Amino acid sequence: MAANDSNTDSLGSPPTIIQAQAHTTPDGVLNLSVPVGLADVDVAVVLQVKALRVSTDLDENGWPRGYFEQVPGSMPDLQRPPQGEFERRLPFE
Repeated sequence: MAANDSNTDSLGSPPTIIQAQAHTTPDGVLNLSVPVGLADVDVAVVLQVKALRVSTDLDENGWPRGYFEQVPGSMPDLQRPPQGEFERRLPFE
C-alpha cells in the first residue's frame, strides 16, 4: 500500500483502533489518556462517543439504585451477628 492510502499512516502502517469504555465526570467531560507508542509526533484522532446506558435513578452517591445488590458476588443475605458486650479494661494513668 502507498503511504498516502487512507488505510495507512504516513509511515505506511495501518491505523490503530483502540476501543475502551470510560465514565464521564459529573459535568459531562470525558478525560482520556491513551498510550499510543508514538513519541513526539502529530497524530490524527477520530473519536466516536456513544452512551452505553443513561441512568437517571441514582442514589445519593451517584450509583444506580440496587447496583450493589445485583452485582455478581454480592451477599445480600449476609448479616453481622451480635458482637456481645464490650470488654472493660483498666484506664490509662
